[in-house]
Amino acid sequence: MKLFSVAFVWIFCACLAAQEPAGVIEGSLRDATSRAPLADARVALRGPVSRSVTTAPGGSFRFDQLPPGDYDITFQRSGYLDSSRASVHQAVRLKAGAVTESVVIDLTPLGAIEGAVLDETGQPLADVSVSLAGSARPTDREGRYMFEDVVPGSYQVAVGVPHTVRARNLERDSGSGDYYGYAPAQYYPGADDPRLAIPVVVPAGTRLRNVDLRLRRTLLVEFSGRILDMAGREPVSNARVELRGAVAAPPDPQWIRPASALDGSFRFSLIQPGEYTLLVTRQELSALPYAIPIQIGKTGVDDMPIAIPPFVKLQGTIQFRDPKARWTGTASIRITHRSGGSVYRDTRPDGTFEIENVPPGDYQFDVQARNLRLRSDIQRRVSASAVRFGSQNALRRTVTIGENGNPTLEVQFTDEPAGISGTVVESNAPAGAHYVVTVAALVPRRAMLEAMTATPEFQFPELAPGDYELTAIRSPARISGTFNNIKGCDETVRVTVREGVVSTVTLRPCL
Repeated sequence: MKLFSVAFVWIFCACLAAQEPAGVIEGSLRDATSRAPLADARVALRGPVSRSVTTAPGGSFRFDQLPPGDYDITFQRSGYLDSSRASVHQAVRLKAGAVTESVVIDLTPLGAIEGAVLDETGQPLADVSVSLAGSARPTDREGRYMFEDVVPGSYQVAVGVPHTVRARNLERDSGSGDYYGYAPAQYYPGADDPRLAIPVVVPAGTRLRNVDLRLRRTLLVEFSGRILDMAGREPVSNARVELRGAVAAPPDPQWIRPASALDGSFRFSLIQPGEYTLLVTRQELSALPYAIPIQIGKTGVDDMPIAIPPFVKLQGTIQFRDPKARWTGTASIRITHRSGGSVYRDTRPDGTFEIENVPPGDYQFDVQARNLRLRSDIQRRVSASAVRFGSQNALRRTVTIGENGNPTLEVQFTDEPAGISGTVVESNAPAGAHYVVTVAALVPRRAMLEAMTATPEFQFPELAPGDYELTAIRSPARISGTFNNIKGCDETVRVTVREGVVSTVTLRPCL
């Protein structure tokens, strides 16, 4: 009889659990400016269960028979700033019992820009490229362009004029003999200097029409010269030659010459007078360029001799604060020219390294510890605390490498925490849970830098000073690499890294 009573109670409790009322998440989707309902939008639910529905004509949606837990809702609707374009989502915590959670989501409508590119006389200019926020559109035969689905905001509208179009539209002054034409890049409403551009503001849900750019001709000249070896004054052939303006702007592709001629000569045409930098890369020696400032006057520059000094060899070594420390593995040293070119060199087993054929100029050094570890604790990560270049700390700072007399590079490593370190915390996490933590720099905007497995502790020791965002997700296994498809969530944390300071954070994983 006692055994029967126990079985009856167990069955009764199981029936009650099976009949426990489920929860509901419902809501509506609206236009953020007009408050009009948005039909035919896809709404996806992710959590203890995952489902998706389409909003009704009145913009409503509903998910029922849901177990309790934390949910995340995303939205997709053409013509709006939705979850596919930005971090637009709604977190909902559904408690146990017959609970109904209601949400109202407002999506911002996208805008549009259209207009025409006109020449100096007001005639349409075909076959030029109009760029907006990293996207480009060619103009048609009537000079018109169009950008749809533009996120509301302020933009610089630029026109790139190909060399062929520029050459076709040259005019010569009969009196002076000077040539006038279009710059390789011009900016709304018609400036050839990006600092003089007027931004175009796109309001939500608005189509801006007649955003026309009228180009202006300007004086254009030529620049020619010869690349010479400074030591013997012999011509340098097969050197890559590039001309860059003082202001960051899209250059004319013709300003990049694959190679100088056998006599070292080169020529650039259709150039505005002003300040430039000539970058000369001796490709047989190094991927790093030698930079020469150039001033081009109103009459141009003809047959300028460009003397290239001998390239130098930099020598260096790594060391730890404890001179008795012993290590295993290698580190990687990166040297970056101020123009953007860079090369890497790995350290030898004894900790020394050499960087050969470095053109004199301004550089920055960065260091990656890679698999370098102290033998006393190979699990502990190390990081570079300084790069001594004589009396200067050259770690991520600009230093000048001379034609001779350069000191030895001394890379100092430490096993003390650096950059960002932290822990992922999650209530009711399964035993042995692993997480992927990503760190993204905010400048350039949300550029993914690194990802690593947290168990649950993590550390990013080699981050330059700046602002970052960290995001954690639960992972089924230990993995590492780059995860550009991981988007931020409400649990994403923003952290500022300062030189010599460890930033400690606690992360909660995204759902």
